[in-house]
Amino acid sequence: EEEAFLVSLYKFMKERRTPIERIPHLGFKQINLWKIYKAVEKLGAYELVTGRRLWKNVYDELGGSPGSTSAATCTRRHYER
Repeated sequence: EEEAFLVSLYKFMKERRTPIERIPHLGFKQINLWKIYKAVEKLGAYELVTGRRLWKNVYDELGGSPGSTSAATCTRRHYER
């Protein structure tokens, strides 16, 4: 399931002419694209997470540093890209 998701994601991004050239980092950790997708899905999908301001929860789910003040914003921006 994870592999199929990643193949589909890379294909989608390439087709819209914004290929994933390198995996983004959050703090000093590389983002697991499958985990961030599943975390957002678990909380109700992008619109709900954004509307209810749950991006910090997504960041926490990814194992982020609790002291980061821009965690929610950075997590959302990476997800949107």
